[in-house]
Amino acid sequence: MKENIVIPIKIERVKIWFRRALETAAWLICLGLLATSVAVAACGALGWLVSGNGTVLAAGLAGGVLLGLAGVWQLLGRLDNAAKRLRCDVAGAA
Repeated sequence: MKENIVIPIKIERVKIWFRRALETAAWLICLGLLATSVAVAACGALGWLVSGNGTVLAAGLAGGVLLGLAGVWQLLGRLDNAAKRLRCDVAGAA
């Protein structure tokens, strides 16, 4: 009862889709960092409005700025890598 099992999907196609999924996830993480930085700063501002404590505002803004800087840093790195790949693709096609 041993039969050969044939999988009709080529492994290269799976690799390409997996790579695209990972790249998409990386872009979403970068954009998520930026969105989270805005949310943390807004929560700090709302906490300051409710409690009147300046420490809550400072902590919220500091956390938002740090998350924003991390998001921008990662986003710029991703854009730089994408530009390098495009240059290589255009140079290879010419």
